[in-house]
Amino acid sequence: MTTLQIKGEVIVPDRSTPPSQSVSRWSDKGIIAHPALVVVPESEEDIKAAINYAQSTGLQVLPAGGGHGSFVPIGSKTLYMNMKQFNQVSVNSTAHTITVAGGVLTGQVIKAVTEKGFYTTWTNSNAVGFIGGILGGGNPTLAGIHGMQIDQVLSVRLVTGEGKALEVSPSSMGDELALFNAICGAGHGFGVITSLTLKIFPISNLHLAEEGVWVRRLIFPPPALETAATVFEKLQPLSPESTAALVFARAPPTAPKPGAPMVILTVTYYGPATDAESAFPILFDKAVTSKTIVAVTAPTQLAKLNDALAHFDVKGDRKDIQSAALSKVVPETITTAFQKWLVFTEQYADAKRTTLVLSSYSKDKNMEISQSPEGKARYFDNRDRGFNVLIFSWSSTDSTEAASNEFSKEIKALYRSGSLTSELPRTLLNNIAPDTKADELFTENQAKELKRLVGVWDPTCLFWRPLI
Repeated sequence: MTTLQIKGEVIVPDRSTPPSQSVSRWSDKGIIAHPALVVVPESEEDIKAAINYAQSTGLQVLPAGGGHGSFVPIGSKTLYMNMKQFNQVSVNSTAHTITVAGGVLTGQVIKAVTEKGFYTTWTNSNAVGFIGGILGGGNPTLAGIHGMQIDQVLSVRLVTGEGKALEVSPSSMGDELALFNAICGAGHGFGVITSLTLKIFPISNLHLAEEGVWVRRLIFPPPALETAATVFEKLQPLSPESTAALVFARAPPTAPKPGAPMVILTVTYYGPATDAESAFPILFDKAVTSKTIVAVTAPTQLAKLNDALAHFDVKGDRKDIQSAALSKVVPETITTAFQKWLVFTEQYADAKRTTLVLSSYSKDKNMEISQSPEGKARYFDNRDRGFNVLIFSWSSTDSTEAASNEFSKEIKALYRSGSLTSELPRTLLNNIAPDTKADELFTENQAKELKRLVGVWDPTCLFWRPLI
């Protein structure tokens, strides 16, 4: 029998224990069982040895960073490659670049760059695997200024299914260039990413106040929902420096009224605070603030912006994130979505932490990038959408998980029905559901090219990949 010998750990799961004892994921939702092996490589040589072992034993390799892909199946034929030992981050202040190893979490990147006086694009969870987020396109907090995370990538180093270490970049040629472009937005399943280099930017470019990023937060009770929805509509279109989020959530156990439904409107401005205050007078209008429970301006250091969402980073339970990218949202859709959310979270006691987020940002930069050769080559077809609805479902029982799936489908359909009737359904690759089709993510030509590239780079289907 073939044996696997590497410097890193090789763990044979104890099948008498729950699968979560073998693989610690953000969510226990979906198709998950004990993998055949858990491998923790310490070097590219370890990765190559694990790939050769998988090839000879008929296992499928699944590289894992933060473990947030609730849509990713794990089974008895999976070689689960935990990349946690690839945890280095290197900031080059002179070249304005950062190199991130394959197992680094987003929080590590934020800490490393901000300590050096820089920032880059990142997702809004410190616990998400940084590279995993990029492979699906990324949904960064600074998209209005810089575009998507994939637009910052300068080079990618990976180990292919042939066990070959390879570095690809925009200067690559032929199928290596095609591989680089595919990794930027449709990157799951083309190899094991060992590191990635991307652009960083001086924080001083943002001209922030000493207190940090300008954040204005209004919390409304349910009777003031219509006001909140109207204000959100009037904020549009946003400037490139701004983002807005309208959130439906229940108050935490530490609140004066635990479990009470809330409507939270947050506007963030990545620029001078004086500019922000003059840009959003409606957020200070007494006719609006008089209907709130809380109305505060809460400047936040750039490095700590994600901390407010840390309670979502806990592992376990049946959690999922699904989303729909939209061109338009009307207040009537928002109010209907709230009522459906309210009924659902009241009906299912273990689903009260389910949260709806409607976010918006300026799409101008993304549209500009879409006209460039580099932008056209990337695998991200949502650049014309300035809104994103995110359904964050959280439950703890089988029956509620099934109901959560239906609820997510219903909310996506609702928001899409209120958008432009002629536009194609679009979502983010990292937020797919079991019934998501490839044409919800890629154009017909992109899907064909991805299938061709699978034949070039992974003809034996050694690696797990979604959809293609």
